[in-house]
Amino acid sequence: MRSIERSYQKVKNRNPNLGVYPCLAQVVRYKKYSRKSLIKAFNEIMPGDEYVEDEKKELVDYLGNQTNLSKEGEI
Repeated sequence: MRSIERSYQKVKNRNPNLGVYPCLAQVVRYKKYSRKSLIKAFNEIMPGDEYVEDEKKELVDYLGNQTNLSKEGEI
């Protein structure tokens, strides 16, 4: 499986005006990453000045929801 960081760099290069978190959300969508992988990638990629520490859990929870979405047609 490709690393989240490498995929993030590809998305960021294609969308230079898009922020860090939206790029990260786009990378993990439908990929079924584990929560541990999401937290590790979030800590490595997201600059600390872009979010409040109290919001970290909610931001990672949203990434978890995005990664576990079912594609159209799946049951």
